[in-house]
Amino acid sequence: MPSRRRAPDSPKRLLPEKADAVSVSIRMNDNLNGESAGSLLTEAVELLSAAGINEPRSEASLLLRELLRVSKAWLMAHPEAIVSPDQQRRYVSSVERRAAHEPAAYIIGHREFFGLDLEVGPSVLIPRPETEMLVELAIDACERLLPAKGRDLVAADLGTGSGAVAIALAVRRPAIRIVAVDASQAALEVAMRNAERHRVMRGIEFRIGDLLEGVDERLDLLVANLPYVPSDEVDRLMPEVGRYEPRAALDGGPDGTMLIQRAMEQARGMMEAPATLLFEIGEGQGMALSESARSLYPGADIRVIRDYTGLERVLSIDIDSD
Repeated sequence: MPSRRRAPDSPKRLLPEKADAVSVSIRMNDNLNGESAGSLLTEAVELLSAAGINEPRSEASLLLRELLRVSKAWLMAHPEAIVSPDQQRRYVSSVERRAAHEPAAYIIGHREFFGLDLEVGPSVLIPRPETEMLVELAIDACERLLPAKGRDLVAADLGTGSGAVAIALAVRRPAIRIVAVDASQAALEVAMRNAERHRVMRGIEFRIGDLLEGVDERLDLLVANLPYVPSDEVDRLMPEVGRYEPRAALDGGPDGTMLIQRAMEQARGMMEAPATLLFEIGEGQGMALSESARSLYPGADIRVIRDYTGLERVLSIDIDSD
C-alpha cells in the first residue's frame, strides 16, 4: 500500500506552472517531422517539471526508453538519435499522460517488484518497494515452518492484486502451495498472466472472493497486503494514487484497519500451528491491531515490524504448536 505522506501544496505557483506545461505541450506537438532524442527529452523534462512531477528527468527518460526499447546508457550516449514522427507522437502522448499525474507504471504497463517484472494496469494497485518486506518476512517464515511441518506448506495471499506477493513467494519458495484471493476478477486476470509469465501457475490457485470466504484449506502461512488507508484520507492522497489507482485497493474503512481486522478474525480457526500471519499495515495502526491480535490469538508471538524508514509496516503473528 502507498505511503500517505505527501509534499505540501504550492498554490501560488500553480497557475504559471500549468501555463508553462501547456506551452511546452504545444511545442512538442508542433514539430512532428522527426526530432532528436535529446531535444525531445529536454522538452519532456520541461513539461513534467511545469506539471509538478517529482524527478521529471528520470520520468521523461523512462518513458522514452520504453518507447525506443533502449537502455539508459544507450540513451545517454546517443542524444542525436532521430525519433520517427510516429514514435514522437506516441512519446508526446505518454508524456502528457504523465503530466496529468497518471502513474508511469500504468503508462508503460509494467513494474518491477522483488526482481520480477510484473504487468500492471488500472485494475490493480501498483506494487511498492516497501511491500517487499512482506515477502522477505514470508520467506523467513517458510524457513521456520518447513522443518516443523515436514511437508509442503499451504499459504493464502489475500488481496493479491497483480499477484506480486504470491508470485515472488512462489518463485523463491517452490515447496509451497498458495491460494491467492482477490475480490476483483479484472485483478485476478492480471495476476494470472503474471504467474504464467514467471512460470508459477502450478503453485498458485487464484480465486475470486471476499478475504478468506471460500477458502476451506487449513493454512500454515497467511500474507496480506489489504487496503489500510482510512476512508477520509483516500481523496487526499497524491493524485497518482488517489486519482488513478483502484479505490477498493486503498480504502480500509473508517480507521484503515477494517479489512485487516476481518481477515484476522476469519483466519483464527484456519491456521494449523505452528503457523504465521503477516499483514502489511499503515503507520500508527500497530497498537490497535496488536491488541486485537492478542485477543484473537492468545499466547502468540505478536510483533509490529518497522520498515527501513522507521514506519510501522508489518503486523506479524507467530502461533506455536504448544
